[in-house]
Amino acid sequence: MSKLQPQLTVTALSKRYAGVTVLAGVDLTLAAGEVLCILGPNGAGKTTLISAILGLVAADSGEIQLLGQTQQGTTRSTALRQQCGVMMQIGSLSANLTVAEQCDLFSSYYQNGYRASELVALAGLQAHAKVRFGRLSGGQKQRLLFALALAGKPKLVFLDEPTLGMDVEARRNLWQQIRQLKQQGVAVVLTTHYLEEAEQLADRIMVLHQGQFIANGSPEQLKALTQYKVVQCCCSLTDAELQALPGVLQLSRQQELITLHSSHAEQTVKALFNQDPAVSQLEVRPVPLEQAFLQLTAPTAEHSSTNKEQAA
Repeated sequence: MSKLQPQLTVTALSKRYAGVTVLAGVDLTLAAGEVLCILGPNGAGKTTLISAILGLVAADSGEIQLLGQTQQGTTRSTALRQQCGVMMQIGSLSANLTVAEQCDLFSSYYQNGYRASELVALAGLQAHAKVRFGRLSGGQKQRLLFALALAGKPKLVFLDEPTLGMDVEARRNLWQQIRQLKQQGVAVVLTTHYLEEAEQLADRIMVLHQGQFIANGSPEQLKALTQYKVVQCCCSLTDAELQALPGVLQLSRQQELITLHSSHAEQTVKALFNQDPAVSQLEVRPVPLEQAFLQLTAPTAEHSSTNKEQAA
């Protein structure tokens, strides 16, 4: 990824509202064919960052390069807008236009984009082509908004909570479409509250917290930043004996299956076998991405300089 020409570069971007710092000199890069997921709790600055990149708000300082072009303030050229696709979380269309009419309208905005019928198919709404937008379900609206974001066959796409309101099948279908964008060399910026979605799609995750990026790496690298691993097994030791094992931070049982959180998993496992050689169904794995995210953004978390550097 690092050898490809960046499609997006943000350098030292800062923004304040009424004296409150929302973005504190953030940096990021995004290559063609890369899916970058930006995670962060509510109020972390994600919306402001995306809005500044898109030219919806003016940053106080810093530099933005979109598709190799340096951007000033909120000005974006028509040629550049033709190459970018955007699906915002709070997206809406005219309630009275049908799916086909919406697709026809958006198709007309782009010189070399998809035809209206192709957009209807991209949304998977052929059976609802004559249904007005206001009568679509929440998931159907999201599918249409996603397709319309691709109307111009963009090189760079911003997807803000794209699967909000979708059922499991529709969500996984859209995941496959995002993977296809990646294969086509499209650069994707994704924001989501579904941690499974980030883990499934992202080449790289950046965690934004209080206006700064505090972690940057693959899903596996972010999970490795946490202070413990999960050890699961079946054994004959009592809870007291298990809690006395080196490194054990937390213990839980589900029928015969024991789950331990350990800060020194190797030492825990070695001591476990010493005390009960008949241990079975042993599994050691990193914490889920959700737990890594919660630990990274906890109010009492101490973020080392290592976390703030790009792990990849």
